[in-house]
Amino acid sequence: MIFTKLISKWRSLRYYVIADPSDNSVTLSRHLFYHMKKCAESSGVDGASVFVFRIPHNNAFGFMLNPDISEATQLCQIQYNGKYRCIGFETLCPSVGRIFFEYGLPALRPVKLSVSVRQTPQGKTYYQFDLPTHKTIRLCRAYSETRAKRT
Repeated sequence: MIFTKLISKWRSLRYYVIADPSDNSVTLSRHLFYHMKKCAESSGVDGASVFVFRIPHNNAFGFMLNPDISEATQLCQIQYNGKYRCIGFETLCPSVGRIFFEYGLPALRPVKLSVSVRQTPQGKTYYQFDLPTHKTIRLCRAYSETRAKRT
């Protein structure tokens, strides 16, 4: 149990996203992108489509790379930003603002969220946005309150 917690803490330092509610963008960490790239190469699927979804039993959100969905749905494309030299995608459904609302975060600035690598019962890999700790939520709210007092 302690070993599992240490591994998840170590992975949270390497696998994370920066979610920005101002433009609904999700920026991937370098290690997370390489993990996604390695999984995509092993499955032999070309393309870089991302499906963002809600996980009701965990009360969390997640995303999957190149899902096998036959219905028409909202898919995001992974893009490279040459100006800032980062990789990410834009999610519109659910939006980053909705994710922040569900997690209890103020939607005033970008927030770093840890990501866990999970498996579906069918063996497909998906990535879950971890729920922030109460300390993170307090820090975000304190920052937004001090910023509001300045203006």
